Amino acid sequence: MALRTRVPDGSSSGFQQERTSPMAYVARRRYHRVDSVGRCFAQLGDGWEASVLNLSPGGMLLRLRRLLRPGSAYLIKLLFEKQLAVVQARVVRVDRADEDCLAGMEFLSMSEEDAGRLRGCLHR
Repeated sequence: MALRTRVPDGSSSGFQQERTSPMAYVARRRYHRVDSVGRCFAQLGDGWEASVLNLSPGGMLLRLRRLLRPGSAYLIKLLFEKQLAVVQARVVRVDRADEDCLAGMEFLSMSEEDAGRLRGCLHR
């Protein structure tokens, strides 16, 4: 995914035309994300199921059949390697992929035990 950036140029509008930087979005991430396709699944709120495409200590990317709204928060159960972690997460970004929704989630809170399970999953 490319991020559009506007660059100051001193004109009356203050900006020249937008430039696309494919690495700008990746560089903004605090944590490295680990591919988790087929290794981790999520259940949101009332039982909506989602695949976890990638995972980090700070968030994850979900693929699901329901459109989520940026800014909304969910209690999410993560199932990975026969372990369960429960996290509170907020939707920070949404894209459409065919009939699915891709939702970038930021973790808001989790217990120390669940954080330890998540770290264990990420380092395998």
